[in-house]
Amino acid sequence: MNEKIKNHVHNILAPYQDVENVQDLEEELSQNLQEKFTDYKKDGHNEEQAYYMTINSIGDITELIQSMNVETKELKQTVPMDFSKTELTKSDFSYADLTDSMFKSSNLTKAIFHHVNLTGVQFKWANFKQASFKDCIYDNTYFKQCNLTDIVFDEETFNGTIFEGTSLKKASFRHATLLNVQFRGSDLKKSDFEGAKMDKLTYNFLKSAKIDLSKVTII
Repeated sequence: MNEKIKNHVHNILAPYQDVENVQDLEEELSQNLQEKFTDYKKDGHNEEQAYYMTINSIGDITELIQSMNVETKELKQTVPMDFSKTELTKSDFSYADLTDSMFKSSNLTKAIFHHVNLTGVQFKWANFKQASFKDCIYDNTYFKQCNLTDIVFDEETFNGTIFEGTSLKKASFRHATLLNVQFRGSDLKKSDFEGAKMDKLTYNFLKSAKIDLSKVTII
């Protein structure tokens, strides 16, 4: 579990590598979180519960950086990463900036995408069985021939997102906001858009797929 916590801290601090002393902060934060994780375990929580309680205790990374009281350089853009043909089962990408990264033929079974920047990310032939998404940025994200069956996207906001030839069977978009979203040849059988808000382009894509849109709002 120690390596999982260290990897999580490294991912959320990746955009700040040009900040002076950030490596010291990364080491200190990892150590503090490991101690918290151990304390949660002692309190009777299992490993999974203790892990999520630990990472949720981090707080605002920007405030942590500012609290270091150092002169900072302009934050560099996160370098796009290529995760193609990679076994990523149960990987935790929470709070990571994955802008313009590539996932081609990647196994993302039970992967966790919480508070992740997915701007411009390309997912091609990726398997998302039992993956978890929450509070992500989906600006111009591209899903091509992916398995998103049963995935929950409730209350998420999609902008310029493309789902092409992708399985969205029983996927849930309840109360989501969809702007300029395309569903090119995707399987939307029994998908749920109750309470969703969408523009006319998105509405027309879904209407052509004969989706129940009786409880959506056009904006």
